Amino acid sequence: MTHDELRDLSGGYALGALSEAEHRAFEAHLKTCAECAAEVREFAAVAAGLPYAVPLVDPPAALRARVLQSVAAEARLPAEARLPADVAAGRKSSRGVWALVAAAAAIAAVALGIYAQSLQQRINKLEEELRLATARIDDGQRQVVLYRAAADRTAEIRAILAAPDLRRIELAGQKAAPGASGRAFWSPARGLVVAFDNLPATSPDRVYQLWVIPPGAGAAPISAALLELQPDGRAIALGAAGSAARVGTVAVTLEPAGGVPAPTGDRIVAGALSN
Repeated sequence: MTHDELRDLSGGYALGALSEAEHRAFEAHLKTCAECAAEVREFAAVAAGLPYAVPLVDPPAALRARVLQSVAAEARLPAEARLPADVAAGRKSSRGVWALVAAAAAIAAVALGIYAQSLQQRINKLEEELRLATARIDDGQRQVVLYRAAADRTAEIRAILAAPDLRRIELAGQKAAPGASGRAFWSPARGLVVAFDNLPATSPDRVYQLWVIPPGAGAAPISAALLELQPDGRAIALGAAGSAARVGTVAVTLEPAGGVPAPTGDRIVAGALSN
């Protein structure tokens, strides 16, 4: 350290405020510098008179506690925190700059957090709008599919009813449902369509199943369709592909939900093709 740097430590030496390294360096310097030794004697005289410069009063208990707490905190500081005033001022200035930088960074972080939250809310809103729009599109597509299926079904029924080889079969309610009735329209070239009235309501685990029985003794029934029963007891069914190739008898049975490969229940409605 230079003479001027060591001379700046004279006040701290007189007050006992130097670090251990600074204290050793300054004491070594005192042995060879009369000027610094004179300054130390002057500072020491001033320090000795400080206790008598103000009236003696008992400090409040709270103040005493704060002072002791401050002294304890000061003792925990690193040595460089207790440098001479000019050096400490420079370091405090540096700490002040970093404090400003840290504060600016904290403000920026808060601002970014607010912006991110706002952006996330906008994204969530857009995602919800997209979900609703997609749902509307999906619903619209389902409606289109249903409309097309209904149109195709209607066109198929019209084609059967307009076929030049159309045959009609009257269907009567059987013992299980004497009030039910129906009418089958069969075209060997176009297919089979059957309409029913007054079918009794079914439980959720049961379904009406339409059968076509080819002519001839011992012919096995062919499953043609599962009926979609309306609340008023009406139903219309189109025969499945291949079920109307040969028709001798048309019948309906009540079966477990989902249908069965062969009839298990009693006939509800039935009718045979007359020659």
